[in-house]
Amino acid sequence: MKIYPPIFICTFLILIGFNFCFAQTEVKFNLASAALLTPNVGVEIKTAERRSIQLDVLGSFWDSFQSKPYHITQIILEHRWYNSAKSLFFGTHIGFGMFTLQKPSWPVLYDHYQDPSTYSSSADAYQSGRIAFYGLTFGYKKKISPRLGLELFVGGGLTQSRYKGYDRVDGVVVQTTPDGNGFDGSGEVTLYRGGLMLTYALKK
Repeated sequence: MKIYPPIFICTFLILIGFNFCFAQTEVKFNLASAALLTPNVGVEIKTAERRSIQLDVLGSFWDSFQSKPYHITQIILEHRWYNSAKSLFFGTHIGFGMFTLQKPSWPVLYDHYQDPSTYSSSADAYQSGRIAFYGLTFGYKKKISPRLGLELFVGGGLTQSRYKGYDRVDGVVVQTTPDGNGFDGSGEVTLYRGGLMLTYALKK
């Protein structure tokens, strides 16, 4: 299944147009990812008494970190359900991203195709490609004033990636996988989002 980011971004913007004047809207900033110098911002719009939709975007503004390739963009569109107290919530989401980094093993819960301990055979190996997300988010919200709040959340699910592998040999970057001009593919069940959001409720 292909994910086309402009389609669900445009859908979200249309919903904003219809709901902005009538529904509660919150803007958010992830304090945890900011501490890692990877900004993550979002907009959540209430669509029913205990339901909402959210679009959030995460990205890094550089190509490397501590001499390692590190470039990430991530767009997530989510539908949320809240409990009666409107504090606990879970959501279902889809998303799209691009990456250039050394594939980490620590967030992977299950990989049918490869042992996570074998992901990085070389300290200079890395992968570059695109990724789709299909998963769930769980979290907790706490109001600290009529407008301000905090939101703790974690999310994960199935990821489907298409990428090329690279390594640095004698100081020269060479493509290691796959052979030719194609792409490798992989699918894992993994954690890929989370943090502590500072939220601000806009005036209706």
